[in-house]
Parts: sequence; structure tokens; C-alpha cells
Amino acid sequence: MYRFKVFFPIQMILGAVLAIFLSSCGTEEIINNIVSNEVTAKERLNSAITDAHNSYGDSTNLVLIFGKNVKPNGTTVISPLTIFANPDSVGAWLYIFKSPNDTTLRVYTPNPSPTANGCIELTSFFNINSLIGLIQDTSARNIVSGALDIILTSNITISTSTGSLVDSDVSMGYANNTNPIIKFNANYVPDTSSLNGSVFLASGTNQSRNMFLIPAAGTLNLPAYVTELTGFPNDLWIVNYKKTNANLQTENLILGTVVESNQNMGIPLLGLTSKVINISKYVSE
Repeated sequence: MYRFKVFFPIQMILGAVLAIFLSSCGTEEIINNIVSNEVTAKERLNSAITDAHNSYGDSTNLVLIFGKNVKPNGTTVISPLTIFANPDSVGAWLYIFKSPNDTTLRVYTPNPSPTANGCIELTSFFNINSLIGLIQDTSARNIVSGALDIILTSNITISTSTGSLVDSDVSMGYANNTNPIIKFNANYVPDTSSLNGSVFLASGTNQSRNMFLIPAAGTLNLPAYVTELTGFPNDLWIVNYKKTNANLQTENLILGTVVESNQNMGIPLLGLTSKVINISKYVSE
């Protein structure tokens, strides 16, 4: 039921847009704008923050960003034709806000209308279960679900300023290309890894990528378990890669990246520094 509720208003908006523009100008530029609206996470973030403050007060804070079906370049593309044909394949950014001592999550997404540069509010179409239900991989779902549980019962927020925050395209670049990567086993013993996103997606079909920005220091708190880990940031970009392997089995890789360009994580005992850490529940290479 939540899927219908989430995409119904977007379908209505885009239906109206198509009717207006296809009956008027008809130029190639307008058609391209209608068919593809591509944005990074930060391109509409300030608009979402302004809208949330105007509607719910200046104490309303960003607590999570969720990117569904993110492209390899760190953008999402809203396509009217795709939305009408297959809502599951739609790409979108969701900006999640919360006010102190309030358990209601306020949800915004980029306005998919052609030439738009703002956001629309989706709060009335979302609850926690519908948000968690959009996340396909169990491990990633548990990470975000656990973070939300803490967020809802505390005043933990995204503390990185928007000016310092690297955009989704930069974080995706880190996750795709960084080598080496920090990893740890089931006993939280750290090691080095070469399994980045590009290596993981070098094979397989039905490939997809989701992204999350979470307040990691107050939710994951990995240094409490991987005691050798240094430089773990207060917030963390997470990239969830998914594919179907040659045996028709679903595989996932979950990588966390730093959120500022001058940040690095490290394992001094191994002489290892990296902008990326593998936080998959199970890692095999």
C-alpha cells in the first residue's frame, strides 16, 4: 500500500506536466527535460531544509538522506515514462527531518517537474515502516532501521554542515574506486580489502545502488567495536550495491564513505588509511 501512496502524487504531477508541455512547445529541449530530471543529493538539499524550517520551525533538523536507484555517477533520475511503467525502478532522493522531542519524521523529495529547482513534501505519505520497506537489502535495512530507532528516541541529527558535506556523486566515486578499503570480520578484527563498488559490479545482472546519509557516530558507533579504527566520522554516506550473480542469487555490498573531502579513516596497526569502510554483514573475497 505504501508504494501506491508514495508514487501517486508524483504520477499526478508528472501527468499534468506532460499534458501541458506536450500540447504546447514541443521542442527537443523541453522533451528532454520532461523525460529526464537528474539531480545529486545536495542540489535540492538547501531547498528541503528551507521548506522544513518554514513549515516546522528552525529547530527541525536533517536526520537522514535516502537515495533510491542511484546512478553510477551519484545522481537519481526521475523519468515520467519510467514512473508510469514501473514505479519500482524510479530514482529519488528523500530528505528526512525531525524536530527535537518529536517522533514524527518530515519527508521531502525533489520536485520532478521540468525546470523545477525546489522540493515537495511527502510527509503525509510516509511512516517509518514505509521508509524502511523501500530498502531492499536486509543488512542495509537493519542499519537504517537501527539508526531511525535511535533518532526517534533522541536528538541525534546530521551534524555535518551542508557546505562541508561532499555530494552524492563524490561519495559514490569514493565507494566505486577507492583501493584499499577497510574491512572487518565477524569478530570486528580489521583488515584491508580491494573490493570496491566497481569490482563488485564487474559481473552480475539486475544491478542497483541505493545511498544513505546517516548520523553514524550516534548510531553505528563502530569504534566501540573496531577499537583500532581511527577517524570514524560523525556522519557517514552509505552505498548499498545489489546484483544477481551467475547462480541467480542476490548479492549485496555495503560501503560507508567519509562525508568531508579532508576526512580519512585508518587502522594504524596496519598502516592503512582509506575514505571507505566495508560495513556489509558478511564479506567474502
